[in-house]
Amino acid sequence: MKERKVVNRIIENIFFSNFFLILLSLALNIETNIKIGLPFNSIAYYSFISSITVLFYLYAYRVPKTIKISSNPRIQFYINYRKSIKYFTYFLLTVAIVAGIILTIKCIPNYEILSWKWIFGLIFTAFLSFGYYDFKLGISLRKTTFLKPFLIGWTWAITTVFLPVLFLMLKNETHYIIDAKFYFLFSQTFMYCVVNAILFDLKDFEDDSNRNLKTFVVKYGYHFTLNRIILPFIFLGFLSFVIFGIWYGLPLHRILFMLIPIICLAVFAFKLNRPKPILYYLIAIDGMILLKAICGILSVILFE
Repeated sequence: MKERKVVNRIIENIFFSNFFLILLSLALNIETNIKIGLPFNSIAYYSFISSITVLFYLYAYRVPKTIKISSNPRIQFYINYRKSIKYFTYFLLTVAIVAGIILTIKCIPNYEILSWKWIFGLIFTAFLSFGYYDFKLGISLRKTTFLKPFLIGWTWAITTVFLPVLFLMLKNETHYIIDAKFYFLFSQTFMYCVVNAILFDLKDFEDDSNRNLKTFVVKYGYHFTLNRIILPFIFLGFLSFVIFGIWYGLPLHRILFMLIPIICLAVFAFKLNRPKPILYYLIAIDGMILLKAICGILSVILFE
């Protein structure tokens, strides 16, 4: 019984603290390198991108010191481990700054090879990131029903598909051919993470409602969001996989293998007829993203 409590506490620490996002960020970035056929990025890049990913999510869980107790288990975790989270944040911030400086020194001299499309993508994403949390811009995009999940999906697609290619170009001063594989992987990651973001909103239904965050679930209800929004999105993802596989003339067994993440996501969604504990959502939904990355990597290693 004591060992089980220790294991449960470790699992809570990993998922409640967003530490697991480091693994997700690394896995999705490596999937991009392998699926597009590019060399791996530097350690500095992976350190930078994984640390800023966790920092981005940690910002949402800032808890005022006046709050001592919460009915939300995850909020309570941040209250109980306020000092540890602060040190963890400082550590990540230090890693991000050091890695960012290293990347700047190596990449800035080659900035001229970038076209306006790459620069626009960076500026546009930076604006969305700042607008998401209302960093004194007078807007908070995360409070807009139709924007929040798409902003999250866009951010994940940018940091795991767009940026690894961008930094490789800057580091090696080389133009890589951006073909349909890149655009399909970007749109696939975007849509997959949009669905995951909406699924996450299911777990935060009561909390978001109290904080006046107009998510799909708050506005339309739990079951309507699940049956009329999430499942149709999953079907579109399934269809896009099939069309891509047929377009590239991939064998049936590889198409079926590529469909594993989207099928698992559909099965998981069908089982959400009743609300689950918050830790269940974190493990299962984050696990779906990891499964996507693993299947993407294996689809190349096993079949190419």
